[in-house]
Amino acid sequence: MFNSQRVVTQRFSKLLVLSLILPSSAFAIESAHIAPHSYVDITGPDKDYVVFPPVSDREAPVSSTGTVDWSSLNNQTVFSTKTLCADSVNKVCFKPQIEQAYTENKFYPFWQNKALRDEFELQLKAVVDTKMLPGLAQRLSELNKLESEQNERAYDLLATDTYYVYRAFQNYISTHRDVLFLSKPINMSKSMTKYADGVDVYPMTLAKLEQLRPSYVAFKPTMDAIAKYQDLPAHTLTSSNFKQVYRKGATLPNGHELIKVLYTLGDLDQADYDRLSVEHNITNTGAVFESLKAFQKRHGLASDGIIGAATVQQLVMPYDDIARRLALNTLRVATLNKHAEGRPHIWVNIPNYKLEVFDKGNVVFESKVIVGRDSRPTNLFSSAITTMVVNPYWNVPITIKQHDVIPKVKHNIDYLKQHNMQILNSWRDRTVISPSSIDWATVNPKTFPHEFQQGPGPRNSLGRVKFLMPNDYAIFLHDTPSRGLFSKTKRDLSSGCVRVERAYDLANYVIEYQNRGNIPKFKQMLDAQKQKTVSLSKRIDVDFVYLTAWVDNDGKVQMREDIYGYDSPSANKIKNKFITMKDFVKN
Repeated sequence: MFNSQRVVTQRFSKLLVLSLILPSSAFAIESAHIAPHSYVDITGPDKDYVVFPPVSDREAPVSSTGTVDWSSLNNQTVFSTKTLCADSVNKVCFKPQIEQAYTENKFYPFWQNKALRDEFELQLKAVVDTKMLPGLAQRLSELNKLESEQNERAYDLLATDTYYVYRAFQNYISTHRDVLFLSKPINMSKSMTKYADGVDVYPMTLAKLEQLRPSYVAFKPTMDAIAKYQDLPAHTLTSSNFKQVYRKGATLPNGHELIKVLYTLGDLDQADYDRLSVEHNITNTGAVFESLKAFQKRHGLASDGIIGAATVQQLVMPYDDIARRLALNTLRVATLNKHAEGRPHIWVNIPNYKLEVFDKGNVVFESKVIVGRDSRPTNLFSSAITTMVVNPYWNVPITIKQHDVIPKVKHNIDYLKQHNMQILNSWRDRTVISPSSIDWATVNPKTFPHEFQQGPGPRNSLGRVKFLMPNDYAIFLHDTPSRGLFSKTKRDLSSGCVRVERAYDLANYVIEYQNRGNIPKFKQMLDAQKQKTVSLSKRIDVDFVYLTAWVDNDGKVQMREDIYGYDSPSANKIKNKFITMKDFVKN
């Protein structure tokens, strides 16, 4: 599609001449087939332009055979196709679809508009930078080569094929979102074709292409940041440089390289860097100390200026790995649910230890959270809060029953009384069983047939309120009596469920959103000291997400610790149940 229906006369003339020389061109324009109204001259200062009517009004400039001519591309070397779609016997992956697209477009080019090409190549680069789709980097290089050679017809054909590849990849990851956390390339060769079903190039407009950008992210600033880090020469900082904890006033090892990294990342300004560069030793004082604090804040670390293990881990990260993580997280954002503008939704970003409520694109509520530790990760999935329970009982999950409660009861039978717990025969038969009737010395935690339940009260592990949502993992949001844990910077401390610091405020928000007069005030329910279950007529969607790198509204790169190891290859295989990204809202 042409931008505002306009093309440069010079470019059009070139296509016209080429088409006359090669009458079977994909963009063949035979003078006998062009109606007098097909274009008009522009007068005045813009006389170098011609205007075309909409495609639907044009008479089709088809060749004598009425087919796409592939000679411009067949004469080119295209290595990428064998990697992207190994089963293809053509230079492209989607030949039938391409021919259909050009037929619908009456054999006019799709990628004439430079702004359109730039946007497309930028989106392709976002995928290339993740290193997740082998062959796409080579394909982008081949497109750039054709463009630099001004081989416009070959470029147009290959770009159209690449559009189908791109959309097939998008459709694949949208239905296999777990692959974005496995840190390994995706081989789509055998399955690519079916994931392009329903994809339509025609009509191609800039507005259509821009809709494929990731939502919830500043895309262009993110791509600019990625390009910046990719262009930087590698730094030489390594973990082995740091033998101890470096507090305020300490002389820093490899100090000049350290301040260069801080300067390059934007945490140390030019004047301070120039001044420090000529000093013999670099100490953790003054501008260095303050820049370390700024660096730590951007990375979600304790902003204390002390260089410990967590700070070192982030400081030594190679620039190209920062770029890859930004690209990977951008792709993760692209697969997240698109929420209706008219109602709020919740994001729980696990590595950021934060819950945010979005309404009309703005954050209207936020709270610190505690998430699952790496041995019991919080699952990644989407759902919706359907029920709120005030003064809840706590039905002890099987993992906690086996790994925590039973071992402690075997050690001290008074543990149950001290923690307001009782033993139930089963979840179906809630007959209470006396702890003294059980020979705890012979109990096997894995085969123990009974269940544990904790009563309401100030020491209840769920606190005073919980928020339930449909899922297969027994994950929910809840209050906690352990308030001091929220003062920690690193808060991967739970057994999977998410503890919310401002749980009371969230409860009030949920009740207010219901806008129903028959729901008592939260404090009134709280003071009653009895369990109260509130069914929500207006659900609030919740996404449990895993984002470790993004560009914030101030243009700063934010990084978070990869607490579950989803960003980088690991010897420990990730259990798929934790990364299903299943959507329980749609079930």
